[in-house]
Amino acid sequence: MNLYYEGSDGHIIDFMKDPISAQEPEKLSGSSWSYNTISGANGLGRIKRFYKDAQESQITLSIMTDDAEEFNEIMYDMHRTFDKDVRRLKPGKLWWNGFYKEVFVIDASHAEFEELFESVEKTIKFISVYPYWIKKTTYEYIDLSIENGTLDYGDLDYGYDYDMDDLIESIDNDCIEKANFEIKFYGPCQNPAINIAGHLYEMLADVDENEYLTINSLTKKITLYGEYGEPENMFHARNRDSYIFEPIPQGPSQISRNKSLRVDITLFDERGEPEWI
Repeated sequence: MNLYYEGSDGHIIDFMKDPISAQEPEKLSGSSWSYNTISGANGLGRIKRFYKDAQESQITLSIMTDDAEEFNEIMYDMHRTFDKDVRRLKPGKLWWNGFYKEVFVIDASHAEFEELFESVEKTIKFISVYPYWIKKTTYEYIDLSIENGTLDYGDLDYGYDYDMDDLIESIDNDCIEKANFEIKFYGPCQNPAINIAGHLYEMLADVDENEYLTINSLTKKITLYGEYGEPENMFHARNRDSYIFEPIPQGPSQISRNKSLRVDITLFDERGEPEWI
């Protein structure tokens, strides 16, 4: 399996690569729900809602190196990476076979240190404020205006050549329920918009050449990235008549857009536990 920590700066610490080995990694996959109850008029209680509160988990790493220099380098690398994220208040990502969970390392303890063999058992504790395992799937919708004006079926005579505007596009959300998303509009475009399952996602803004604009329903942020990657908050420029962070329904949904508009849609598959294999 793949199991590693990605720091907020992109630095990777692999928990399954020699000289580091994770013990009982399955303990990280546990899932639990918190809940509120309410008493009815007849005195019988019922569940008002389920939700996920901040959750802690831990794992023990066996570290055995060839020499003291390598041992000290690995231990310092872990400490520096984990503490940097905590001090910056920027979570790292704990990756498990293509799924990630945003976490902070809040505790580290050590046992069975052997100076002669440069080895130690290191137990680290994670806290996740949003304790979902997330897998991203991106669907790309290209500029179709550069294609021929009609779809011709050659020898098959249907009596009609379909115009590009008639082309039906869709997206298939195979998540457990409605999905959070990120929509990315590529410039140049003016007031980019897309309709998904009858719901309008529209920005009242211009996106220039070599720029792109993202709408992220998970973070509730709308950002325009300039030619050199500089971010600009564009939350104010959303179409306020249609809720722009509306989750995408489960199952297949029809999409309509200007066929010259380049747009990516990334679905976030959020689960209590990741896929095992």
